[in-house]
Amino acid sequence: MKTRWLTVGVMFVTTAGLAELTTEKKSSAMLLDGVAAYVNGDMITIAEVMSEVRRSPWAETAPELREKRLRELYKATLDALIDRKLILTAAQKSKMQLQAWAVDNRVREIVANNFEGDQTKLHNLLADRKISLEEWRKNIEEDLMITAMRYQQVEKRIAPTPIEVRAEYEANKGRYQTENAVAVSMIVLDPPGQADESVAVRAGKIAEALKAGTPFASLAKTYSKDAKAADGGSWGKVNPEDVFRKEIVEALAKLKPGETSPVVALDGYGYIVRKDEQQDARLLTFEEAAPYVENHLRMRQAEKLYKEWTDRLRKETYIKIFELPTNK
Repeated sequence: MKTRWLTVGVMFVTTAGLAELTTEKKSSAMLLDGVAAYVNGDMITIAEVMSEVRRSPWAETAPELREKRLRELYKATLDALIDRKLILTAAQKSKMQLQAWAVDNRVREIVANNFEGDQTKLHNLLADRKISLEEWRKNIEEDLMITAMRYQQVEKRIAPTPIEVRAEYEANKGRYQTENAVAVSMIVLDPPGQADESVAVRAGKIAEALKAGTPFASLAKTYSKDAKAADGGSWGKVNPEDVFRKEIVEALAKLKPGETSPVVALDGYGYIVRKDEQQDARLLTFEEAAPYVENHLRMRQAEKLYKEWTDRLRKETYIKIFELPTNK
């Protein structure tokens, strides 16, 4: 199994969920599985937190920024694990119980969706991660209990009124609009080999053919060297700023629908772009925006209710959090 490392200051973690401590002055790492927090009599270890952190997507950045980002992930993950224990304790106090069939149904759903219906694949993965089936099943049961508790305390209480939806729309109309979209076609000319014509020569032939009425799509199939050539060079509707380099974005901005740009030279390649259609952003009407407005309000209300709920649970609980060591 390939090992992946995540650094949190002096902290490292492997895909097996082991946390290790090291410093820049020491070449060897020492195993660290200390206490991250106490929640009443329950302990959360650093290794447990880091096992969850390693599953979070995070961007490769400069080392100093990576350390800051991973420390933020560590704190957020620890907070989530504390909330998990608080909610499970609340469920126990409320004498919540799940029927075995509910857990069985969830297990079958996971096997069907993630393991192609093959339980052997699930068992192999658990064995590889040294997790027993009973432990995994218990975790599934806890997840269902947390979902049920959250529904009772949060989702069940969310109900944006029509007046609130209208007020949110009127106050934030600019948030609810369509995106800019441009239908683009492109011919990509690769750098010439020894026996090939130059980019400029091929671009000149394409320009002459376009003037003579040859369809852009036909020329793309003949000349273009990218994966879109078979589709006549069509990229469909895109937001150019999200897809293309600024030189191509600038060339597109100068075109009217139906116009084709001169060749744009970049890194030895040539790019000929056509603006097939332009769809400018526009504000959504209230009727169009209402579902999105209501969803936004539901999310905002859910976040508020969840925080109020977990804050109450924290006030009723002894919690001791231990800070990670700093890298000095």
